[in-house]
Formats: sequence, structure tokens, C-alpha cells
Amino acid sequence: MLGEVTAAIAQKSFGKYRPIAELGRGGMATVYLAAATGPAGFSKLVVFKQLQAELANDPEFRDMFLDEARLAARLNHPHIVQTYEVADDDGQFLIVMEYLEGQPFSSVRLRLQKENRLDVADQVRVLVDLLDGLHAAHELKDYDGTPLNVVHRDVSPHNVFVTYTGDVKVVDFGIAKATTSSSKTRTGIIKGKLSYMAPEQAFGRAIDRRADLFAVGIMLWEALCKRRMWKNMPDQGIMHVLSTGEIPRVQEFAADLDPILERVCVRSLAAHAEDRYATALEMRAELLSYLEAHQLRPDPREFGERVGLAFAKERTKIQAVIEAQMRLASTLSETAYAANALPQIDVLVVTGTNAPHTGSYASEGSATHASGARPIVAPEQKKRLPIVLIVVVAIIVLVTVVVLVMKGDKLGVAPVASSPTAPHDTASAIVAPVPPTASPSATAITTAIPSTAKPKPQQIAKPIAKPSATPAPTLDIRMTR
Repeated sequence: MLGEVTAAIAQKSFGKYRPIAELGRGGMATVYLAAATGPAGFSKLVVFKQLQAELANDPEFRDMFLDEARLAARLNHPHIVQTYEVADDDGQFLIVMEYLEGQPFSSVRLRLQKENRLDVADQVRVLVDLLDGLHAAHELKDYDGTPLNVVHRDVSPHNVFVTYTGDVKVVDFGIAKATTSSSKTRTGIIKGKLSYMAPEQAFGRAIDRRADLFAVGIMLWEALCKRRMWKNMPDQGIMHVLSTGEIPRVQEFAADLDPILERVCVRSLAAHAEDRYATALEMRAELLSYLEAHQLRPDPREFGERVGLAFAKERTKIQAVIEAQMRLASTLSETAYAANALPQIDVLVVTGTNAPHTGSYASEGSATHASGARPIVAPEQKKRLPIVLIVVVAIIVLVTVVVLVMKGDKLGVAPVASSPTAPHDTASAIVAPVPPTASPSATAITTAIPSTAKPKPQQIAKPIAKPSATPAPTLDIRMTR
């Protein structure tokens, strides 16, 4: 649960930064809430991200971490988390950022949706600010004016932060790509969350800023449909849908769809990048036109207050931890303070962790799907895969052989000698293509076993009894997923 506080290992200070609590831990870095101390009792809360000690000497991870640091230090925009500095404390690299009091948008939309206190206009306003921040990153230039061609590559509700004053911030440029990056993504490595990934990114092709706009399009789709786009679909299913370009149509899942929002959603989710918006600013202007057309003016401060009330319990817990730790820091020496266990606050502030999708709109908790919403089914759930056909054929052939043997015993027929030139009529009849059924959740195959050919006289060990008039049995094998 957000705001849960547990004990962790003790942590020493890093220069002027004294850790107060651990906020999150990913595969590459750990994020701490810390107090920056100075002369005359100066103290300021900050967040710093520290590269894992065991990775500090690995050139690949060190380059990735420093790439993020260099890029983050260059980004200066109201809708991007502010980076103060990059510090090196005895070989331990830190990225020091502003402390944001609030919650990730993934948690905000879940909590407010459950309370029925989140409407489309609120979410459109969040996306407008998100696009503003992304455009600033996309347009970033080097000191000589050369475009850096920044792509965030991990745009999702988890990496959009909403403060208790209603500010919206893009966070975690940990896997962002720029032309100045020294680290290179290895072939076969996909970075980002598949559930918010553009087709070209999912398949390792060249990407640009329009891949980020596809992710924003998914967030808009989910706001309109009140559910996750890839609900209950495994990664293989998502990859297959992306490969076919059959992106779920918002018109099939959203009720009372506004034509402007429909147009924005369809264009931003185009399978081919050239069919999407060229810039985040262009997409942002269309969303603003929706708010203006309906005279909607969502108040950021009121929205922030609403978020604060929804997370009042978590906010109180975090504040209590900060106050207790600050008291300890002011009364204990640095050595004595470091000997105390550092509390662990389970709240994603700027963790840099990539939470896997779980399929539902309420992936961080209980389900809050729209009533009667039907699931999106991957094409391979509608059509039989080759491997399924192979298994079905094998089962049918095996059952056919067993039935024939049993029937032969009943009729007193001796085993038939195998012939290298005998045609396999039974097998060819079984593997004939079967069209897909209308139901995506179950497939049914009904195969009639053809009657056996009349055996040759020289192969008969004893007289054949008169065959029964009973028709050949029919096998009805059903598979459900």
C-alpha cells in the first residue's frame, strides 16, 4: 500500500545529502528522500537517485546512468522534474532532483476513479501538461544548436507525477534516448513498458518523438474507455496485435465519444508513425481545442486538493517519517545517525522502476472497469495457431488409431501389414483447414473418422464378420483458453 513504512538497512550520508528514507529500488538504482544541509542550519528536502553499488564499476550501466544525468541536467521546464546536480561521492554517482509532494498519475487515476471523482476533462488537462513537457524534451538542443532528438521511451501513467498543488511533471528519463548518448541499446533489448509502447519501439526499429505520442494516445484511450487497453492480454498477444497494426478502436469501447477526442485518439494511435501527429505541441493544441469547444477549464489547484484528500492517510504517514528523521538528524552525530535503520516508504516518487502491466485499468489495485466492457482479444485468440493445429491433429490421429484398433478387435480383424505405398487418407482428412469460430474464448473442432477401406483377402487371417450398420463415431474435441 502507498505510504507503508518499513525498516531498511542503515545508510550513510553522501556529501551534504543525508538520507531520510528509501523511496524506491529498481534494477539499476535506488531512490532516497534526503535533506540537503548547509551553513546556519540550512536544510532542504531533495530526492536523489543512486546507482547500485554492484553496478558502479560496470561501464555499460555507469554510462547509462550518466547519460540520464547529463540529459536530466539539461531539461528545465515547469512540467519536467527539475534536476539540481550530479554528484560523485567516492565513486558513488548521484542524480539530485527536486522533491515532489504528490502521487504518480497511475495511482491518482486508480484512487479517484474508484471514488468516481475523476472525469475526462481532468485527465485531458493532465495530458495537455504532459505533452507540454514532452515537447520541451523533444525540442532540446545541444549548446551549439544541434537537435538532440530526445525520445523519452517510457511515457506512461507511472512516469507522470501529480503534486498536491495540481502540478504535472514528467519524470524518469532513465531510458531516454538522445543523439549524445554514449550507451547503446543491445540488439534484442527492448526498453520501456510494452503496454504503452509504439509498434516500431516494440520491434526494435528506429524511433523518434512520435513513439512518445503513441504512448500518450494510449493514456487518452484509457481515459475515454475507463479501462486498460491491453486488459488481461499477455505480452505475446500485445506484440501480435502491434505487428498486425490492429490497434483497438476507441469507438468500440467508449460511450458518448466526443468527435474531437475520437480524432485525437485515432491519429495518435496510428500504426505507422508518419500517420501520427508530427509533434507533441500539435497534439496538445487539439486537446486544448476540445476543452475550449466545451468551455471546460479544469482548475489545477482544485485537482491537486482533490488528490491530496484522496491520499490524506499516505501523506500523513510520510510527513511523520520526515519529521521523525529530521529530529534524529539534528540531535545525532553523522556516525550515530548512519547506525540507525533507514525507513522505507513504499511510494513511487521518482523511482525509475518499470512496473509491469497487469492488464486492467486498475493495475495497481482492484479493478475499476467500465460496466459491460468487453475484452480485447488478440488475433491469435481468434485464429488457431499452427502449434495448436499440430497438437489437435496429433490428438485426433492418436484417438483414431485407438478407435480403429478397438473396432478391429471387435470385428475380429487381424492387424493390417503396413505398406510403404499406402496413401494416408485419414491424416489428410484431419488436417484440412477449419475456419475460426465466432467465439474468441473457445474453439471447437469436430472431425469425422472416415470408414476404413475394405481389407485385401490375403491380409485376412479369418473370416470377417458382417460389419455393423452403426455409423463411424464422431469426435468432438474442445479447447478453451
